[in-house]
Amino acid sequence: MQGIGVLESLQELFAADPDVVDRERLGALIRHGRAVRGFLDAADVRFSRRSRQLAEAGQSESPMAVLMDEGRRSGKEAKATQDRDRVCEQFDGFEDALAAGDVSGDHLDVLARLTRNLADDIAADVRTEAADLLASASNDYVSQFERSTKERIACITSQHAPEDEAAELDRQRAESNMKRWTDKASGMKMTLLSLDPIRDSAFHTAVEAQLARLRQDPANAKVPFSLLQVEAVMAAVSSDASARRIPEITVHVDHESLCHGRHDDTLCEMSDGTPLPVGTAQRLCCEAIISAVVIDPDGTVRQLCAEQRTANRQQRRALRAMYRTCAHPHCEVGFDHCRIHHIQWWSQGGKTVLTNMIPLCETHHHLVHEGRWQLEMTADRITTWIRPDGTTWWRGACNDRTEPARRANRPRPKARPPDQLLV
Repeated sequence: MQGIGVLESLQELFAADPDVVDRERLGALIRHGRAVRGFLDAADVRFSRRSRQLAEAGQSESPMAVLMDEGRRSGKEAKATQDRDRVCEQFDGFEDALAAGDVSGDHLDVLARLTRNLADDIAADVRTEAADLLASASNDYVSQFERSTKERIACITSQHAPEDEAAELDRQRAESNMKRWTDKASGMKMTLLSLDPIRDSAFHTAVEAQLARLRQDPANAKVPFSLLQVEAVMAAVSSDASARRIPEITVHVDHESLCHGRHDDTLCEMSDGTPLPVGTAQRLCCEAIISAVVIDPDGTVRQLCAEQRTANRQQRRALRAMYRTCAHPHCEVGFDHCRIHHIQWWSQGGKTVLTNMIPLCETHHHLVHEGRWQLEMTADRITTWIRPDGTTWWRGACNDRTEPARRANRPRPKARPPDQLLV
């Protein structure tokens, strides 16, 4: 029956003249084209599978080579077909839906990309949701399917190991790098930046701000956009680095997650849809401009609340008078390179008052939020550092401008004792 439907679609396409049809007829022809394209994409999947079977039996070259040689495909297209073959084998119903034109090859490409490097146990759980994934792919645009599938996988991942998201962000931060070389053909200097999502967002926010400024200048009316982008990058990196700036990163997170951590319906992502660990969002809230947006269940924005900045200038001056460095007992990072952390987190009702604030460098700020260490502080600023397992690691005065703290409670050994778990 499926083949008959494809033949009918082919006949309709052969008989029609798209140049003169009206909108209704054009839509019908596009649907016929979708059916034929789906049938051919599904056939390619079967070709790839059979090529693999023949190659395993020593009777053929690799599927990729067959598709490139016989189908005149690029390596990228052949690889995509192999990935679709994997998806169809792992997720029930997708091959039939592709052949019927109910889902597109692009839907399968999204699923292949998002499941390619998953751990075995997580991948197995994702496969159990094949029916729901197929329903989503059949009804949603590719972009919507990608978004919902990312959320589904993030939820499954968090159930296996809640710290995986934070670990992934740590890995991305550790692998961030910059490469610079000279292109031999053109003599142009090439720079490649590989950044984790947080730093990438901060970088591009700065560039976009400079680009907006340049585009408003009438003198740049005829300057090509690509050149303005270059000038914007130069302006962003040439700006006064000594001026302290609040992070310009937009994070969309629901109130329940922000206050109490991840749950089944957590929304925590950057403006482009990149998932973000809840702990990272909570850490960013320590020093940020917070805009509360009240949204009705149907998605309509009902209220946009006023922005609220956390530590103000006077409070930072007061804290600077008490602290030379990060409040961690073995950290030498200067106060001006620290963030102001709320002992009782702002997202959990903590007040922006001096008795609830302490300076932490990026490393130890990350340790408290994503690393799940706990901090307690008394009214006279005696601070207790507690490991994730509940063990008290260190207790003492942390405001290092006081004489007792410098003399007794704030030792700075050159070598750390082996039992002190520091990051």
